[in-house]
Amino acid sequence: MRILMKNNVSKKILIVDDESEMRIALETTLKRENYQLVCVEDGKQALDQFENHVFDLILTDVRMPKLSGLELLRAVKERSPKIPVVMMTAYGTIDNAVEAMKEGAFDYLIKGSGFSADVLVSTVKRAFLNPQDYVPPVRPMGFIDKADSITAKKIVTQNEEMKKLLKFAENVAYSKSTVLIMGETGTGKELFARYIHQCSPRAEKSFMAVNCAALPEGLLESELFGHEKGSFTGATENKEGKFQRAHQSSLLLDEVSEMSLPLQAKLLRVLQEHEVDKVGGKAPIPVDVRVIATTNSDIRRRIRDQEFREDLYYRLNIIPLTLPPLRDRKTDIPLLVSHFLKQFNNGTGSSKTISDEAINVFVNYSWPGNVRELANFVERMVVLSIGSTITPRDLPDKVLGEVPEEKWTPLEKDSEPTGNPTQILQQSLKQSFHVGIPDEGINLKKLVEGFEKELLIEALEKTGWVKNKAATLLSLNRTTLVEKLKKLKITNPPA
Repeated sequence: MRILMKNNVSKKILIVDDESEMRIALETTLKRENYQLVCVEDGKQALDQFENHVFDLILTDVRMPKLSGLELLRAVKERSPKIPVVMMTAYGTIDNAVEAMKEGAFDYLIKGSGFSADVLVSTVKRAFLNPQDYVPPVRPMGFIDKADSITAKKIVTQNEEMKKLLKFAENVAYSKSTVLIMGETGTGKELFARYIHQCSPRAEKSFMAVNCAALPEGLLESELFGHEKGSFTGATENKEGKFQRAHQSSLLLDEVSEMSLPLQAKLLRVLQEHEVDKVGGKAPIPVDVRVIATTNSDIRRRIRDQEFREDLYYRLNIIPLTLPPLRDRKTDIPLLVSHFLKQFNNGTGSSKTISDEAINVFVNYSWPGNVRELANFVERMVVLSIGSTITPRDLPDKVLGEVPEEKWTPLEKDSEPTGNPTQILQQSLKQSFHVGIPDEGINLKKLVEGFEKELLIEALEKTGWVKNKAATLLSLNRTTLVEKLKKLKITNPPA
């Protein structure tokens, strides 16, 4: 990626860090780039400077006395939402940095051995880029990656938490830090991993993925790290592993918690040293790979059971991201159903629709398999349903057994009923009293009487229990109203 910067001298940066050595290092590095610099030692001083001067970027530590980096970030964003803020943190405070990214920080840098002048300068330059200077290779959702022939599927959502996670994914995409995506099976972990890759400067390279649970230990080792010809029985030629093939790109380690302990140790070394040892190889091979790992397991429990290395967990969990299950984002279900219905209709040449009742069944189902299960159900219904409209009767017994028939009523409409009062009432009745008749039948007389009683009481309450007014409201004469009240045993409420 080539970044052209002009007139750095016009850019003013506020550096905030309570460690004098760090301030000096930052100042020395950025002075060489001809930036204007103001250095302060705590958040309160920074806020005073921000109130009285104009800055183009703020570079701040997370943990500071008087006013923390997070508090400074919030104050800055409240006053000037567009100014980029870059956070600096040690490994011990990485959670705070992640929280900062969620609240609008441009990026974060990790202090320590991984901190370099090149990374600092590159991050600052990115923060100053104008759209005309550089357009990052962010691909639209749905873009077909010709490099690896994999379709980047759309992330369909209107859920606020999911929207925040997507924004967070975009913010961390530029970082090289490892991402650990957690969530139940079928929540879209791989989809999020691909989205991070698509939003990153590595998007022009092929996205690599390997399922750590699908391969036996020996085969997985060769798949990840490669092998030399003759290193074991069957190794008839040299093979590059996924880490080599993902050089300058992103590598997804799907279900990383299922990896054996010996392989975990080897993976930890790759993450620490940025080099791989091929099976049977004589020298390590340098690699530049952004690792994204996923798991649906309780990884902390696996650590307690000595099934997963704690040091590897901390290496992978630099940027944690937890996806909510589908049952916690029910507003997305109708949207997802519509998306999958269109997708499978196009794939099969069908033109199936789905009833409101069927959608409401889907909304009330628990979806233990999450979005993947929903997609499978919709595909099954498109193929197997007989009519042109999918109804609850077309749904699997597994779903219908969990959602009773009384919950099949259509979802509430967003629009208000229109028309004259009689039409509005009819529309309301149609929506509110859409019931299925059970096999044993119903007592129509009792049902009608119950509804009539509710209307009479509502009319009386609306008119302060003045019978003449209530009768007029219902287009009845007073005598008829009184007779109905006696018949239905409706009496005036106590004063």
